[in-house]
Amino acid sequence: MNLRLTSSALALAAMTAPALADVTSEQVWQSWVDYYQSLGYSVTEGKRDKAGDTLTLSDVAISGGVPDSQVSFSIPQVTLSDSGDGKVRTVFADQMTGEAHGTDPDGQSYSLPFTVDLPGNVIITSGAAEDMTHDFDYPTMDFTLTTIKSGDKETPLPIKVGVADSTGTFHIVAGSPAKYDYAMQSGKVTFSGDVDSEEGDKVKFEGSLSDLETTGEMAVPGDAKIEEDMNAALKAGLAMSGVLKAGALVASFDFAGTDEAGQPTSGAGKYDGKGFDLSYNLSQDGMAYQAGSDTGSFELTSSDMPFPINYAIESGSFDMQLPVMQSDEAQPFKFAYSLAGLTLGDAIWNLFDAQGQLPRDPASLDIDVTGQMKVTKDIFDPASMAPAPEEAPADGTTESAEGMDAAEAEPQPFEPVEVSINQFALNALGAKVNAEGALKAPETGDMTTPVGEINASYEGVNGLIDKLGAMGLIPEDQIMGVRMMMAMFAKPVAEGEDKLETKLEFKEDGSIFANGQQIK
Repeated sequence: MNLRLTSSALALAAMTAPALADVTSEQVWQSWVDYYQSLGYSVTEGKRDKAGDTLTLSDVAISGGVPDSQVSFSIPQVTLSDSGDGKVRTVFADQMTGEAHGTDPDGQSYSLPFTVDLPGNVIITSGAAEDMTHDFDYPTMDFTLTTIKSGDKETPLPIKVGVADSTGTFHIVAGSPAKYDYAMQSGKVTFSGDVDSEEGDKVKFEGSLSDLETTGEMAVPGDAKIEEDMNAALKAGLAMSGVLKAGALVASFDFAGTDEAGQPTSGAGKYDGKGFDLSYNLSQDGMAYQAGSDTGSFELTSSDMPFPINYAIESGSFDMQLPVMQSDEAQPFKFAYSLAGLTLGDAIWNLFDAQGQLPRDPASLDIDVTGQMKVTKDIFDPASMAPAPEEAPADGTTESAEGMDAAEAEPQPFEPVEVSINQFALNALGAKVNAEGALKAPETGDMTTPVGEINASYEGVNGLIDKLGAMGLIPEDQIMGVRMMMAMFAKPVAEGEDKLETKLEFKEDGSIFANGQQIK
């Protein structure tokens, strides 16, 4: 996760979320300033006017980030009006401008200007200074890019994203930590672009996303500096979580240019998905990312390929949970992945199975691994993320890069001590493979010599080998070797059935047994 981009995106997203407010317009403005400052951003105002019950701020500038990744944007005007019933009405100027700028990994400076159009926006805020609720209504939000500047070169970058009919709430409870929660629903998101590269390649794309919903919570300690030191902010109590859900996603693109040989090339593609969801959690207790998708299909045609590439899935999911703080005690982790109903187009199958000898039933894969690991250093510590300085040998001699890499290899921050394979299930080409088991580091060693047991079962594998051999995908002189390798690790479950099983045992002394036979 790119934390700099994430925190910058949070700040930009907050621009399209309701301004914080209280029972008076002055308190509204100060609450808004406090919110941005809690994220590490500065807020300045060019002019302030108070006329009756309305406070008007002009030429508002907001900026923040780190030296090599910053975001700044300006708002010509913000009006905050006391409604007389303890509520405040906030309206932004119909258009605001901004810029993302910094230095890319190659050391090249860049700048990316953008505009945000918010015609008809309004926010109604109620509550008290310490506990405020903001109801917002944005009929239209249009984000527009026009150019990107890299070094001394400026290149057109016409990209537009539109969000329609956005409504929701933003709630803040003051204190240390300050607590925020939000919910937003949008009708439809559209996006389009027509991009030319310096090399003359062209890419044009467009698409739409329906029924977008976002919810989230965040607790920000009073002295947290998220942009400058995420690690310190987490230790101080920073915690955030969020969920994004969406309905149908439809996108298409086409491209034209030249290939590596300088020959003209072109193509087009499209994606059609029924929905997806994303969620995340981050605190000193760990980080977690989950994603899930419904039915989706993809198709690509290109002048470089003699046939179209297309595939489809029924569903997919991803789940990763990791600790983030150094500890001498082992901490839990998880990795899970699932892909169901994967199908390939006939043109792909016909590349290696023109006669249709292999089953073309939908394939699936399920992986679920959990365990315990030690974290040797804080994952978000700026010192641990910075590259180590290069030092010349004390005797003035030089070393090869390969030798220095071997001698000065950075230790990995994660050291697994227990791994449980709760599920590994693969179903494809008429064969099935299932495995489960658990391994752990011995008391006086590490996971290079684990102790434990893994059990696996196979169905239809011998039949698949027969078909692959008959098709010539496995050379005839190699089939015997493949079967001998299978016999070393797998044994029949029952005579006459194409079912096999494996029991791998990892012993304290480092030896390994397969079905009772020592193989190491």
